[in-house]
Amino acid sequence: RRYLRLFKWIDFSQASTITWTSSPPSSRRVLATAKNMLLAIYFFMEMFCITNAMGITTSPFLTALQHHALQVWFLAISTSLVLTMHDYLSQNTSSAILASSLVLDCCDILIPGSAVGWIAVDSVTVGIASCISSIIAGQQIWMRVQKEAKEKEMRKREKSMRKVRFDKGTKVSEEEKEESSEKGGKEEASNGVVDGSVKALANAVGDGNGGVKKRSKKT
Repeated sequence: RRYLRLFKWIDFSQASTITWTSSPPSSRRVLATAKNMLLAIYFFMEMFCITNAMGITTSPFLTALQHHALQVWFLAISTSLVLTMHDYLSQNTSSAILASSLVLDCCDILIPGSAVGWIAVDSVTVGIASCISSIIAGQQIWMRVQKEAKEKEMRKREKSMRKVRFDKGTKVSEEEKEESSEKGGKEEASNGVVDGSVKALANAVGDGNGGVKKRSKKT
């Protein structure tokens, strides 16, 4: 888990910036931004302590840094609890999501709280809370992945439908062009026949007049 979240502080830094710039001024924006910023600071501090966690180094400075990082994590979870209660009072989110988030934060806060000595619980309680937290977090991740997959499938379906409509429109326009060209060819052919008939009639009339003139001269 430490490897997977080694650069997690970048995601929370970007999330805090997006939350602060995209949301309207409100108390919720302050709480959400503070939560993301505290989590970014926690993961940034913890990144330097991975060598101590792996047993490569035994630096007292990194041990103290890990202790302070856990304190920041405790503050981040506390802010998340306040944010969850704010959403519950404001009714911005469904009750089921708020309940799962509340249980998740209550379980997570025992880990840093017991590590820094701010919450007096034994290791068994912390282990049970960690298991419950992992189950709820896994369920939330699975629901988010399913939602993203459905949205992706809907976008793909809409794109294919737009493509089909475009192809049909192109096909119809080509058929209309072919029909118009065929009509134009028929009209030109009919006009040519008419013009030929008129010219032939004019020549015949001209020949007739010429014959009359010749007969009149002979007489």
